[in-house]
Amino acid sequence: MTQPKSRTLWLIRHAKAVDRVLAQQDFDRVLALRGRTDVADLLARVNRHDHRAPRWLWSSPSARTEQTAAVLARRWQSAVVEEPSLYLADAHTILDCLKGTPSSEDIVGLVAHNPGISDLVHLLVRSDEHKELPEAMATLGIAQLTFTGNWPDLVPNICRLTSYISPKRTRFNAN
Repeated sequence: MTQPKSRTLWLIRHAKAVDRVLAQQDFDRVLALRGRTDVADLLARVNRHDHRAPRWLWSSPSARTEQTAAVLARRWQSAVVEEPSLYLADAHTILDCLKGTPSSEDIVGLVAHNPGISDLVHLLVRSDEHKELPEAMATLGIAQLTFTGNWPDLVPNICRLTSYISPKRTRFNAN
């Protein structure tokens, strides 16, 4: 039997997308200029801190999540794995996806949509740490969580909040 490992999970809401226009599908909305700028600025802030980057990055296949994941993956040298079930998924669907992460991956990221991504963060984080998080993650909000176990062991209230960052807020090393 293998010893449980320390795992790190980066839960990321996609960056700011363009507003929906007539006859455009929500799925096809791309990043706005502000969203593209926010990703570059936020990565610069993250890189100033001692964070090991995910090498596996789950992503919803929508245009805005793909674009967000692509920028992160280039910087982090991550493999992007698109999962169709993540498009506008609820917290439990996202959790099911994460449970399917290969056991060889210790640090994993996931780019998805609200409200599912925010709900998942609140579901996984220990109840005494909820006050450190906004109710709804901002666009490009990133919650970094840790837990000890295997990916199928992810259950409510198991994770510690390591950091929460967004284009307007930075909180590293929450206790």
